[in-house]
Amino acid sequence: MKTYKENLVVVDKKDRVLRMENRGKCQEGKGILHRAFSIYLFNNKGQLLIQKRSKYKDLWPLYWSNSCCSHPKKGESYVQAGERRLKQELGFSVPLTMVGKFVYQAKYKNVGSENEMCAILVGRYNAKIKENPKEVAQWKWVNPSSLDFKRGKYAPWFKKGFKEYLRIKEKREKEVESFLNNILKKIDPVIKRLLEAHIDKRFHKVIDYQAFTGGKRLRPALVLACSNLMKGKEKDVIYPAAGLELLHNSTLIVDDIIDHSRLRRKKPTVWFKFGQSIAECMGLDYLAASFEGASRSRKPAETTEIFSNALKTVVNGEMLDVLFEQSSREDPFVQKNRFKKVNQKDYYAMISRKAASLAQACCETAGVNSKASKEQIRLLKDYGLNFGLAFQIRDDVLDIFGEEDTFGKKIGKDIQERKLGNIIVLLALKELNNKDKQKLLKIIKKKGIINDKDIKQAIRLIKKTKSKEKAGQLADEFVEEAKQALEKLPQNKWNSLLENLVDFVVQRNK
Repeated sequence: MKTYKENLVVVDKKDRVLRMENRGKCQEGKGILHRAFSIYLFNNKGQLLIQKRSKYKDLWPLYWSNSCCSHPKKGESYVQAGERRLKQELGFSVPLTMVGKFVYQAKYKNVGSENEMCAILVGRYNAKIKENPKEVAQWKWVNPSSLDFKRGKYAPWFKKGFKEYLRIKEKREKEVESFLNNILKKIDPVIKRLLEAHIDKRFHKVIDYQAFTGGKRLRPALVLACSNLMKGKEKDVIYPAAGLELLHNSTLIVDDIIDHSRLRRKKPTVWFKFGQSIAECMGLDYLAASFEGASRSRKPAETTEIFSNALKTVVNGEMLDVLFEQSSREDPFVQKNRFKKVNQKDYYAMISRKAASLAQACCETAGVNSKASKEQIRLLKDYGLNFGLAFQIRDDVLDIFGEEDTFGKKIGKDIQERKLGNIIVLLALKELNNKDKQKLLKIIKKKGIINDKDIKQAIRLIKKTKSKEKAGQLADEFVEEAKQALEKLPQNKWNSLLENLVDFVVQRNK
């Protein structure tokens, strides 16, 4: 038996700790079951980082493996161990999420065996890599679809672990999709009921237009998922959940009028289809309907206050967004108070109000109506805020780098509207050399119409930078903050769904 300095955590098949044992003994014969982890890192292109194991490795030297793998130390969690080992092997560390475990046993020639309870850890990374040559012979980013485990030299845990990761990922995506579809079926009749109440039948089709042109119903989904998490009753939150969706849509109607947007969700916007006067009337009905939804909750006074505060906060954010524009709006107040420069602090102040406050209100509404404690409501709000921030950053990325047919809105619209309230634009301006920076600013501050040629030139300049990767990292940080709030809330299937839901918002393409 070869003796190592390292001792491993020996466990049973239920991952219960039995004892510490020398690594050499753990790898003798068929091996003794012990803890390990496999890390899978993806970049913003969806590529997977893989590494070729160093020639100095005793088991499977010079075989291709996943991003990083090793063993936890005594008293160390799988995630803590993974984040530590990344630094040792690849020169960096990122937040990791454990998505599952698998058990495998494999023998390497006559040298030894691995018999492991292996945790699957997932993260995102886009920056520099400085590998440790004693651990890593080579590394590269690959498209997962290009991996052919029937050919080439791949470590056995990589082959089994990645298949298990894909199975878990597919299952989680189906769970989120099924949940959102279920929400759609439950919430749409309530939305329709609220919208059409006290409205002449001749106007029903017009009134319904905005709410039923699409949308993922993420806000009602947050309300119902958080309520279920806290063991609330659906009947207590179904109407306020619909009300928050209507509150959101009322802000979209106004937003499209302010921005003169002609397309949303691949369809004409309300003002463009029916005219501004009808759009303004519809916006008022949506607001009235949303507050009616709040009044039909378990705690109407508290819920109505949440709605009111959220709406006022959104208005604050909308006004900031307008002031961030470098346009020639004739509004006297805007001309006098327009921001000449916008930094990331300004940006966060704006999106936390305009975008994230409604997600926060959804989670708070669920908590208030499900007997959650003050501390639990605070954690729900924290989750919602970070959910909303991650959502908006992803929206900003898609505005510049998305596919128009999928995204449902014109690509580069924030450039056309001369917005400095887009994280991609801000990060690009920060990174570009002075000459290119001035070119981009010239387009954004251009008098007259910014045409498609201008937009394409601006996007070409932006693509010279790593703004997309940096924005992705910022979104990931908010995702991790949201998940940290979930860690202190009840651990049940709804907790897992909320974790999957926040992953979904940063991975979506529309």
